[in-house]
Amino acid sequence: MTQLETRSPATEAPGDRTRRTLASVGYVVVPLVVVVALWQVATMVFQSTFFPTPLAILQRLGTLLTSTGPASPVTSDLLPSVTRMLLGFALGSLWGVVVGVWLGLSRATREVVTPVVEFLRSIPATAVLPLFIVLFGGGDDMRVLFIAYGCSWFVLINTASGVASIHKTTLDMGQVFRVARWRQVLGIVLPASMPTIFAGLRIASTAALLLAIVSEFMVATNGIGYQLIQAQGRFLLLDMWVWMLVLAILGLLMNAALEGIEGRVLRWHRLSRER
Repeated sequence: MTQLETRSPATEAPGDRTRRTLASVGYVVVPLVVVVALWQVATMVFQSTFFPTPLAILQRLGTLLTSTGPASPVTSDLLPSVTRMLLGFALGSLWGVVVGVWLGLSRATREVVTPVVEFLRSIPATAVLPLFIVLFGGGDDMRVLFIAYGCSWFVLINTASGVASIHKTTLDMGQVFRVARWRQVLGIVLPASMPTIFAGLRIASTAALLLAIVSEFMVATNGIGYQLIQAQGRFLLLDMWVWMLVLAILGLLMNAALEGIEGRVLRWHRLSRER
């Protein structure tokens, strides 16, 4: 009789873990290197004003990032955009989780509120930007609230769905042992619905970046979106590509950070699926 040897990730050797990490990094880096190399060759062979070489873009990026002074793009554009995005994402996520838990726990409330939620979220967030400008002006507060509004829907719906899918027996157990309501939410409801909440957070993070840039297209005086519009209007195509590259890097970093947090918070969930 042949016995299959199985190894739980919890008892995985350090060498195996290192190899798995390197393989994960390789899956991301190698395709990107291949794409950039093909892009470099193509733009060298077929030279075009609209498509600069990756080398030229990286050189221009280095110049912008290393420039100092009050007008430095890092302090005057990059950091304000990142700050607005993170604040809006945090505010929208918090609101989405709180309202999502409330809707998920009460079937009657969910049935009453769901049509309103579906109606409001069907309006593209970008379409309500003029309304936000009218109500809150053109400052940073408006942009943070706009980002929070747009990305909260993804977290809210995923949270409500995750909470509503918790088996009734699990919730009844807390009532049988007379656990306080808030402890049931923190100790049972939120941990059980974390996988779907994190799915919503990852979608919301991408939306937050998009909405941060869109909010800077109008009545803005700084930010990555503002610089993109300025570069396009002045036909500074190299600068436009540089800011697009910055956005791509920001998106990758945001996603990697959320993956890292999710891997630690939901380690129990990953282990249960791999058994």
